[in-house]
Amino acid sequence: MLTEEEKDLMRRSLDAVRQGMPGFTSRQPQLRMMATAAHALAAIGNPGAREEGGHLAVIEAGTGTGKTLGYLLPALALAHLRGKHLVVASSTVALQEQLLHKDVPALRQCLPFDVHCVVAKGRARYVCPVRLEMREQACADLPDDPDASVQDKAQSGRPIGVRLLGRLADAFAKGTWSGDRDSWPSAIPDADWRAVSTDRQGCIGGRCPQFKRCPFYLARQEMKDADLIVANHDLLLAAADMEPGSVLPDLAETMLVLDEAHGLPAKVVEHCASRHSLKGAQVWIERAAVLAEDAAVALRLDRSLSEAVAAASLVLDERMDALHAVIGEHCRFEGEATVWRCQHGILPDRWCEIGTGLAQAATAMIQALQAVREALVAAAGDRPAQLQTHLSGLGFCLGRLAHIEQTWAWMLREDAPQALPTARWVERHTGATHMQDYLVCAAPIGGGEKLRALLWERAGAAVLTSATLRACGRFEPFLEESGLSGYPALHRLDVPSPFDYARRAVLNIPRVKAHPRDAEAHTQEVLERLPAVLAYEPGALVLFASGWQMRQVYDGLPENFRSRVLMQGQVSRQELITCHKGRVDHGEPSVLFGLASLAEGVDLPGDYCTHVVVAKLPFAVPSSPMEQARREWVERQGKSAFMLLSVPEVGIRLAQAVGRLLRTHEDAGTVTVLDPRLGNTHWGRLLLRGLPPFRIVVGDRAPDRERRTEVEECVAAV
Repeated sequence: MLTEEEKDLMRRSLDAVRQGMPGFTSRQPQLRMMATAAHALAAIGNPGAREEGGHLAVIEAGTGTGKTLGYLLPALALAHLRGKHLVVASSTVALQEQLLHKDVPALRQCLPFDVHCVVAKGRARYVCPVRLEMREQACADLPDDPDASVQDKAQSGRPIGVRLLGRLADAFAKGTWSGDRDSWPSAIPDADWRAVSTDRQGCIGGRCPQFKRCPFYLARQEMKDADLIVANHDLLLAAADMEPGSVLPDLAETMLVLDEAHGLPAKVVEHCASRHSLKGAQVWIERAAVLAEDAAVALRLDRSLSEAVAAASLVLDERMDALHAVIGEHCRFEGEATVWRCQHGILPDRWCEIGTGLAQAATAMIQALQAVREALVAAAGDRPAQLQTHLSGLGFCLGRLAHIEQTWAWMLREDAPQALPTARWVERHTGATHMQDYLVCAAPIGGGEKLRALLWERAGAAVLTSATLRACGRFEPFLEESGLSGYPALHRLDVPSPFDYARRAVLNIPRVKAHPRDAEAHTQEVLERLPAVLAYEPGALVLFASGWQMRQVYDGLPENFRSRVLMQGQVSRQELITCHKGRVDHGEPSVLFGLASLAEGVDLPGDYCTHVVVAKLPFAVPSSPMEQARREWVERQGKSAFMLLSVPEVGIRLAQAVGRLLRTHEDAGTVTVLDPRLGNTHWGRLLLRGLPPFRIVVGDRAPDRERRTEVEECVAAV
């Protein structure tokens, strides 16, 4: 419950923003969002509110509502008065950069209290001082080849890597570089970075003599004093799976805001999914025993430690052989198929028996390797450099063993009646030794249960927000997918966009003759229509549901039109957008061709995008074993997987796509959907309910020059 002091601080903060932020105008929808976020976050520490979900809010905030300020202002005010941390997590780097370099600094200048903001990153984004020193020394000891040409050196990469490591070490020693990979002025090749960074298993923490200057631990220390921590969804989920406070502040004492929350259910499924190879695993299992023996000899450890690893590796190796044999006998891959799926998630009895023993062997080997690691750290004392080679190798094996353990935790999990089952499948492939190998894979088919356990039952309070949380105008699909449907006191709010879609934007559904299921005919019709549809647009975005169709259309375009097209995959996404904007700025027409990643998180205001074309409704092809398992389960309940899963999913994707058109109050333009199903099917009309209130035109419109004039006249009238 909000106190009068808290309400007063929020009012004073809002008044300060009105006076100090140029161009800011508060609107009623944004004020409603602030109030909803404040009431949910104020429930932190209130057990009564938590039982019913009063500490949770789900807010859909349309483009232009001022969503970021709508949650930041009340959240920062509450965090300040209550002495709590605020963690804002997003799915995109672009939003994190916007928060750090634009939104937070602008807001901080206006607020009547100070805000200390930091970004949270994983250990692998920071340099390890010990490994940097080791690599620099090793490179310094390497003789240079005086006969090698400059071209040879550039092609080999080795001398360039040596010079880069030297610059990194020099800058870190002088204090001109913090050790954060992202703060280095140029890109650091992955291979070079891996040589100077480490992971949890390769780090000895407070025992390391470089601990006081370690960038990762310095960043963690700074985080303790921060009011606002900016993270991403991956890091948040990883932190929630660890001991409280090990990566992020204890979630029970933290206020969470999850921006771009529409992608969270899929993200947690990805986080939980696990797999391991069989023959491929046997290679490093054998290597692990050798590494343990080498470490024991090098640091004169008790030989029983390495002998325990060797014994555990033999047992695990035998279990891998047994599983490989039974999979080969049981699985009947049809033709060129590479995936065999357990129907209804039911694991064959023999697999259960072997898998139980395999999981036990993996656990035993983890314990044996951990014992070797602990003995190594104790024996090395203040000589961390001597440890690094051994710790890196053992850490790799421990990480792989953890995958085996997690995979079989899902494989052997007993699925409760009426609950979402686990997807279980096998993939066949040719391994590095050219032998047939198998990947054993498992994952939950929904992330709701895991999200509830990791976040909703543990976080002090949480606000989930995005421009697209409702599917076909309903929150229920998202609430079900994210594990929030069982909270009766959950705060829900739909904040519509303030843009005048009816007067400034048109949604056109032409009478396309080819059915999208006929890929060749539909692609040909898209190809024929596109030049006329976009003839007079300064900037346009064409979104495709498949890379095949995008490339077919691009290759078939007339040369005079293809010259204005920039296609995703030709250069990096950032270069693509920069080039597009540069063309438009110079008065040259430009058209972006892209896939799903250009339908989200891309900001193209004004003439950068006056027309969005959706070539085909973005249905996902249910080819993945997890998608097949989800649909199988729904159909088993006597329901329609198409209506319960496919339509809501495409509704979110379509809303994201059309949301690229209007980005400011001054924007105007057209969305054209070249998929006739949007206008002539019952479920297509359901999709329209979830879109902004465009003026809808079904059928072929006026010639492009006339249509362009029509839009300009509409804007002038406004």
